[in-house]
Amino acid sequence: MPVSTDDEHLETLRTYEAHAERYVERTSFARSPLVDDLLRLTAPGADVLELGSGPGRDAAALEAAGLRVDRTDGTQAFVDLQRRAGHRARVLDVHADDFGGPFDAVFANAVLLHVGRDRLAGVLGVARAATRPGGVLTASFKKGSGAGWSTQKLDSLRHFTYWREDDLTAVLVAAGWSPISVTDTTAAHSAEQWITALARNAG
Repeated sequence: MPVSTDDEHLETLRTYEAHAERYVERTSFARSPLVDDLLRLTAPGADVLELGSGPGRDAAALEAAGLRVDRTDGTQAFVDLQRRAGHRARVLDVHADDFGGPFDAVFANAVLLHVGRDRLAGVLGVARAATRPGGVLTASFKKGSGAGWSTQKLDSLRHFTYWREDDLTAVLVAAGWSPISVTDTTAAHSAEQWITALARNAG
């Protein structure tokens, strides 16, 4: 089993690359509540960078509301799925690539939870550099302690980092973001706990 941070990242990407179709089959088509969070913080016409677009469910909802979405994913498989559906998309590795921009918002639904604890501040700093002053970040994370591997949902290894609200708030501040809210948003009867982080680039 992988033991280093780089191996964790690469093994998780390999799982998504190999099982993109399985992910689509096993994922709800209902848009994430994070979409509504972003819509409350932006105006129609806003330029949004989506990290980890996957099959493009949330991007479609944001675009339907009048936002312009730069669809990205860490795997070629998901980018190919979106291109076959007629969308523009590009591969972006959050660990290695410049994000481009400037954008009015960065949207990251259930993707930064794969970033190691010691790397998150750096990734969030790159995201902040990609936004205009006043731009916002909307992101969701798994709530808990530590980090670990899971084969749930895809029957193949993915690595997750778990967060508490205070620790996540501190990382956002260290990366230069001004937190708007960092709250437990676990749905009733959910088997997993979730945190939603909303923050602003104060410039």
